[in-house]
Amino acid sequence: MIQRKQTVFLLVAFVLTLMGMSMQVGSLVGETGAVFARVYSLWITDGQGQHSFVSAPLFVALMLSALLSLVTIFLYTKRKLQATLCLLLMLLYVVWYVVLAVLPQQTGGQLHVEWPAVLPAISIILVFMARKGILADEKLVRSLDRIR
Repeated sequence: MIQRKQTVFLLVAFVLTLMGMSMQVGSLVGETGAVFARVYSLWITDGQGQHSFVSAPLFVALMLSALLSLVTIFLYTKRKLQATLCLLLMLLYVVWYVVLAVLPQQTGGQLHVEWPAVLPAISIILVFMARKGILADEKLVRSLDRIR
């Protein structure tokens, strides 16, 4: 039962989340148009190489998402709980985007996002498809119980 398509979707979402945690999410640009800091999920690196952990909530949201997606994969016998955890996963990815949107207000610059900022959105789509498959499995099991 672990070789379901939902498992593949959740596993790919897990890998994309790990990639998003380790790559540069964006750059902070000042009024002059010059980049003065690089934004990662865990910290912001300025021009002198100093780290500021203002963006650490991004890392926390992705870390919780990665752990939760692994836990969800191995709960394949509890489909209702698995579907609920998929909703929580999607919520964590949305929280990541909210924190990313608020980040320029805290740092005093304009955020220019890089392509890795799209990875959580792809993960949301994958988790949504996994949840849809989980609910289809639950519906199938209920219909088989009804026939007996």
